[in-house]
Amino acid sequence: MTFKNIWFQLHWILGITAGLVLMVVGTTGGILSFEREILRAINTDLMEVQPDKNAVALTPEKLLRRIQAKYPERTINALTLSNNPFEAARVNFALEGTGKRARKGETRYVDPYTGNVRWQDVKGKSFFRTVLHLHRRLLLDQPGKQIVGASTIALIILVLSGLYLRWPKTWSSLKTWFTFNVQKTGRSFVSSLHAVIGTWMMIFLLLVSFTGLYWSYDWYRAGLYAISGVPQPVRKGGPRAPQKQSNDLSDTVSRETDSSFNMAGHAWQAFEQHVNEFGYSSATLRLPKNGGDYAFTYFDPDPQHPRARNRMTVSAETGESIEHSRYEDKALNEKLMSSMLPLHTGEYFGIIGRILLFIASLSLLLFGITGFMLYLDRRKTAKLRREAKQQANLKTVPLAQADTVIVYASQNGSAERLAWLTGQILQDTDRAIALTGLGELTPEQLADKSLVLLIASTFGEGEAPDSARRFAKHLETVVDFKPDLQFAVLALGDSHYEHFCTFGLALDNWMRQSGATALQPCTTVDKLNPKNLQAWQNLLIQLGGNREVSLIAEPDEWRLTERTLLNPDSQGMPTYHLCFEPANAKTVDWQAGDLVELTLKDNQTTATRQYSIASIPETGGLQLLVRQVRFENNTFGKGSGFLTDSLTLDQTAYLTIQSHSAFHLDTNHSGPLILIGNGTGLAGLRAHLQQRIQHGHYRNWLLFGERNQASDFYYRDELNDWLKNGQLEKLTTAFSREQAGYVQDKLREAGEEIKNWVQQGAVILVCGSADTMAKAVDDALQNILSPTDYQTLLEHNRYLRDIY
Repeated sequence: MTFKNIWFQLHWILGITAGLVLMVVGTTGGILSFEREILRAINTDLMEVQPDKNAVALTPEKLLRRIQAKYPERTINALTLSNNPFEAARVNFALEGTGKRARKGETRYVDPYTGNVRWQDVKGKSFFRTVLHLHRRLLLDQPGKQIVGASTIALIILVLSGLYLRWPKTWSSLKTWFTFNVQKTGRSFVSSLHAVIGTWMMIFLLLVSFTGLYWSYDWYRAGLYAISGVPQPVRKGGPRAPQKQSNDLSDTVSRETDSSFNMAGHAWQAFEQHVNEFGYSSATLRLPKNGGDYAFTYFDPDPQHPRARNRMTVSAETGESIEHSRYEDKALNEKLMSSMLPLHTGEYFGIIGRILLFIASLSLLLFGITGFMLYLDRRKTAKLRREAKQQANLKTVPLAQADTVIVYASQNGSAERLAWLTGQILQDTDRAIALTGLGELTPEQLADKSLVLLIASTFGEGEAPDSARRFAKHLETVVDFKPDLQFAVLALGDSHYEHFCTFGLALDNWMRQSGATALQPCTTVDKLNPKNLQAWQNLLIQLGGNREVSLIAEPDEWRLTERTLLNPDSQGMPTYHLCFEPANAKTVDWQAGDLVELTLKDNQTTATRQYSIASIPETGGLQLLVRQVRFENNTFGKGSGFLTDSLTLDQTAYLTIQSHSAFHLDTNHSGPLILIGNGTGLAGLRAHLQQRIQHGHYRNWLLFGERNQASDFYYRDELNDWLKNGQLEKLTTAFSREQAGYVQDKLREAGEEIKNWVQQGAVILVCGSADTMAKAVDDALQNILSPTDYQTLLEHNRYLRDIY
């Protein structure tokens, strides 16, 4: 495994494990970005005042007296005033206790012209408090804090490993770092979107990561202060204890409090004189405990960010400024350490910084989605590669004994799959065939061969696949091959990339310069286009290959023999039962769980659609259960419209059987089977029931959901016959418009019996909609079963799903 491949493996492993957490943290971070503005917008009646034209705001002393007179039982901690005449003042009252809430006190908005305290709670504040808890701790307190911290470290590694994996071989290709072609489709588009936007967001993601760790780990926070040379702040004592007031209402304001407010008024006047040179937008006076000096926190008229606080202490005796610390006068290291939250949110850099960090936070959702899509695509391709290898059943020889070598350089498995199919086509020739990855070779190992067939993908912008990077270094040096060494290159790529099939073309050129003889020009293939692959197929046939084996899965013609509307009075869209027979009397085989792909061709494009097969071959004909799709403009979905409307009886359609091994049930399984599905998902379950009954296995339980029993109970008579004959042990239905419940609700109701069946070795099959039913069923199963039983289902392939 190459060093770069190690980084690639680390990148996707961290992406899969930490991806979901990072998606949650990023989304909540985006929501919190404009919390202040949102709260103000929905609380204008609370946070703002509309004074009369000639109204004069109360002085701080009078405002304190008026508030205390109205609420003598409360102790005032602090008062905040704004220079904005339309801004409400804020008063902080002391609370009893020692916890965090008591330490912070209770803040309420006050009309600075009347002294009336507004006791309404800030609308939306509890929502944002929950979002913040989710953002920092996943609502799990200390364990959640550790998970978020670990995921943040993972994000740093993801960014740096992504940078390394994208590092260009030449600076001429640097422009491709920052642009992607919107004409790309499929995996190419998703990959480009993931990589290019990741490059755009790289700096911002590192910023939010390194600052975010400030709240995750005490050691990290202490380290930042130590490195910056700034003393770490020590939390001061708690708030003033609530004072006990006299029971005599005429003596509501004690002499002590009266004197304190009088001194506070003088302190405020002194404060305004001291800051007259600078001005302020808002200021907070914290009243001293048991006498003492007056501490002010204030902001400049145009502060850099909401944490750019200035502090002043005014002597209670002389009114002089004892200590005055202004944010603008701090050294850079002090500014940074006192601005960790504004750095984290982007407020440190103004509105542009906030917007950029907002986008960066939400981009984690995009990276998670695209990353999972790429991961699933790799798994799908790997499965196809394994199936091609198994089907080829190729008898190979060690490389040293081979005269023919099939070599692949594969990034996502397509090249390897085609290599195995190539070997299968040449299987019956007299050649001694070896099949190997390019990265496992040296040029010298090819020197004594008679035929070398190279199948190579191009990765990214003209680069070799990761597995072939070691060999790619040899392309810089010409070697000496004998002219009787023949070769051909099949180059795979995507024409939307600027460097289309560059690595395959480089291999072809290197082989030619090294003296080998080309059997034909390099065959370039655009996104596995069948027309491009045909040239390679023709070459293999010329080499004596088997004509019956094809690189291209050509669809067969199937004749429509039956189409029956199953729900004539349904509130939903029409659903049809269709039956097809091969048009050429060809024997076609499949098994329960397999899919059929419908190929539609017009003058410009080929569109394909997949459907679950609703029958097994022994029941006669290939049967489908198809719901018609109709859009708002009254047009049909391409696939369903063709099958349920355009195609007439005895006409043919192009269908390809596709093995769906992930939904295959071991035919030797004689134990219980639980089948769960909704809507047209019944198709795949019906095929499995047919297969089970054919093999004499009757311990079957079907849970099926639709809208109405009268109109949407597909295959009702057939299912009831199976139930009556004991071939279907249980049939549970959920008709949502009549029973106010869904199939997952029926599953929960039968929880104990489901648990018993699973403990008796039951296999569970789920077929239907992914977004709604399948997820809800999975949640229900996890609630019903113990974690051990649920994990056992997964580990022993006893929980199979065909969802769409």
